[in-house]
Amino acid sequence: ALSAGANDALSADLLSFIRQGRSFSGREPHCAFLNTRTPRFADISAVSGLDLTDDGRAVGQGDWDRDGDLDLWIVNRNGPQLRFLRNRLPNTNRFLALRLEGTSSNRDAIGARVEMVGSNGKPLVRTVRAGDGYLSQSSKWLHLGLGETTDSSASVVVRWPDGTQDKFTDLSLNQHFV
Repeated sequence: ALSAGANDALSADLLSFIRQGRSFSGREPHCAFLNTRTPRFADISAVSGLDLTDDGRAVGQGDWDRDGDLDLWIVNRNGPQLRFLRNRLPNTNRFLALRLEGTSSNRDAIGARVEMVGSNGKPLVRTVRAGDGYLSQSSKWLHLGLGETTDSSASVVVRWPDGTQDKFTDLSLNQHFV
């Protein structure tokens, strides 16, 4: 058992540790998991190059270079405090990127949902959010990854936070729309 004096010393040490901005977790590697469309996920941390020991705090995604695939920004507790990971994998997949702006709803379209049904009959849904996690904000561009579809256009329904909805048809794939 610790005495009251020992608890005070421990509390002072803990406060000093926190004030210095030091980490409790240390040098734990980042993790990345692949959805295998089964009840299990595959750990692809090492093969993807994301198993960096930067003591990460946040991750944001967005198509930074507007090439149709998602890139990552990682905020770390230790150096480098900001790391940009550009997706340079060959990409033959199709996509649709939308940036919603509200007129009767809030201007940033926070809470708006985009729904699209692909040629495979499966719905694809994205929601505009105000934040993704601790210290992070991904791009407000909604990225709809469509895989190797042979479709050349798509139709989407936007459900706005005020209850109204809009339908957009014949949107050319591999494009960015506002």
